[in-house]
Amino acid sequence: MPSDSVVILTDSPDVVQETAELLQFVGYDVRIVSDVSTILKKAGAQLILVYYRLLRNAQDVVRYIKTTGEIKDLPVIVIIEEKNYVTLLELYQIGISDYIELPIIDVELISKIALHIELKKNREKIENLYKELRDSLNLASLLQTLMLPEPVQACNGIWITSKYMPSQIVGGDIYDYFTVNEDVYLYTADISGHGIQSALLCSAVKSVIRSAAQRNLRISDIVNELQESMKTVSGYNYVTGLFLKITGNEVEYINCGHPSLITYDGETFTQMTLKSVFPIGLLDYTYTSEDCGKFELQNGITFIAYSDGLYSIFERTRSSEDSMRLLLDFLNKEISGIMPEALPFAVASALKKRYSDLPDDYSFVAFGRTLGLNYYSENSKYETILLDQKMKELVNEIVLSASGDNYTLLINDHERYWSVVTKNVEIGRILRKLPMSITMSFDDVECVKIFK
Repeated sequence: MPSDSVVILTDSPDVVQETAELLQFVGYDVRIVSDVSTILKKAGAQLILVYYRLLRNAQDVVRYIKTTGEIKDLPVIVIIEEKNYVTLLELYQIGISDYIELPIIDVELISKIALHIELKKNREKIENLYKELRDSLNLASLLQTLMLPEPVQACNGIWITSKYMPSQIVGGDIYDYFTVNEDVYLYTADISGHGIQSALLCSAVKSVIRSAAQRNLRISDIVNELQESMKTVSGYNYVTGLFLKITGNEVEYINCGHPSLITYDGETFTQMTLKSVFPIGLLDYTYTSEDCGKFELQNGITFIAYSDGLYSIFERTRSSEDSMRLLLDFLNKEISGIMPEALPFAVASALKKRYSDLPDDYSFVAFGRTLGLNYYSENSKYETILLDQKMKELVNEIVLSASGDNYTLLINDHERYWSVVTKNVEIGRILRKLPMSITMSFDDVECVKIFK
């Protein structure tokens, strides 16, 4: 193993010669230099000893070291002939690690050099671990994002918009929606724990649910299959989730310890009362049809599925109050009145303005039925509305304005107005032709309310 390198920077080599010999004797690789630029040319130093006859000169050299990128993080120990507390204070403010007074005591010299080299190595280990952790969290966040469905979607006459908001701590949020024949499956789930393991488990959850749904299993049987699959890979993790199977207007659900749905009628947000049962993997439990519940979709009513990270945001500032009530107050005071398709994006924008960082990641999925909808993307077309000539021209112009292939256009009929939601479409030029409209822009998503 190579020896740790110590550089002695001095204008008096004869004074520090014995010091250099002592350090070499105990195993250090020692170089005596008179020009600080020499340190820059020869990499690998672990510590710098500085001795100048005039302490002010030593101060200038230390200032140079601590402002030069390549060597500013090296520990610096100054050798002094006598204590000058004013100058020593200035040296500490500049960034020295320690000092040694002449005549040098061998034990003091060796122990201080060993201590500060070890501290440097430990700091570098911590920085490397932090970088690895940050890279791991970035990878987990990327994996999580890649597994999520398109944020603007239509499934068998049901419109769906969604938003995932990551935090500094990557959690195990996952949601999905898809069709199997005439049925629509939609769920939000949260895997306990954080980091890349939870993100990878999200992939397993998505695969199992999609596979089970293809076999037309009951919603309780899908959850049982998920529980069996999780036993081999989840370790101590468990899953909370709200799983929905929508057939026509009938919704069958099973709520495994997850937050309940919220409804929105265009003015008021209200929490639904749903049956609930144990989280998946927490107990050795078999789910049955008795654990399931049902409700009906209604035209004009928006349903919101979300993870607990959405209301835990409010616990940070008002921990003594009911966080769910605080969430509903926030929605009713700051979000009420906007078009329902914009909810996931408007909530994310409002929370981002209110809080500089989120304590936990969260998912937000809004869905519902209207009088009719049309949906267009690069590889699909779904129409239930017979558009008049003006709206047909608008659709054609929006599609022509799409940036690249990955575009989405959703049109909903809300009786008194049309809602238009686009992704990856530049519609600023088009909107100037629509005087009776309200537009909300969120990154690559545009939400437009066109009055009839």
